[in-house]
Amino acid sequence: MKLSIITPSYNQGRFIGEALRSILNQDIDFPLEYIIVDAVSTDETKQVVESYSKKFREKGVEFKLICEKDNGQSDAINKGWKMATGDIITYLNSDDYYEPNKLKDVMEYFSKNPSIKWAYGGWNLVTKKSSVFLTLKPKKYNKRKLLNYCNIGQPSCFFRESILKEVGMLNEKLHFAMDYDLWLRFASKYDAGIINSVISNMRYHEDAKSSYQTEKQLKEILRVGGKYTKPLSFQRFAQYFFYARGMVATVFKISKIHRGISSSDPPAS
Repeated sequence: MKLSIITPSYNQGRFIGEALRSILNQDIDFPLEYIIVDAVSTDETKQVVESYSKKFREKGVEFKLICEKDNGQSDAINKGWKMATGDIITYLNSDDYYEPNKLKDVMEYFSKNPSIKWAYGGWNLVTKKSSVFLTLKPKKYNKRKLLNYCNIGQPSCFFRESILKEVGMLNEKLHFAMDYDLWLRFASKYDAGIINSVISNMRYHEDAKSSYQTEKQLKEILRVGGKYTKPLSFQRFAQYFFYARGMVATVFKISKIHRGISSSDPPAS
């Protein structure tokens, strides 16, 4: 089996090197394709990526760098997925990174569980300086909880190319909950598997889209989840509860950002 990883990128030169190193630090005994789709960054991104390109090829990774304007993150990821030739597919944001030697756990899981169409493992939340402040280890897939809120760490979620063909790619009209929308489309057809590993690190910092535009993200998550629940159902009320809880947490998070300490403190929860 072959794994394809897509990284959408725009002006993340200060972080993308860690994402690249995290892939190079894997024990790769399977075919790996890595595609970076960059929206013509104006910072040091291109220089950083080019400095690693030879190392990828020396490690036997099929490496591609696409530099062209796009219509946002979802569009960039979809571009990469359309080019991808792997049996297993995912995407890694340019400010996130993998734990060492965890991709082999992913590939072994799919090899041993041929009926599983999509699966996810654990993840760390990390600061701007890569300090871990929270580790999340899912033990069991629960579709009801997924309907309440997005409880899957995006860079730790992997899926077969066949299910992507079946349900379609990311909705390019969404800019915050596009991964959640995709998980719910997956969940409408198949249960997810659980990979017993902490696979990735999701970076939380004041410049991240999910940090400074949390209110928009929560509203989009609520709207996406509402497509899968009845208006007056208990499930819909649960979605509003988690939306309200997130909004309260946002007040404290924004306060921390304004005081300039969000790069070292965990988000309120």
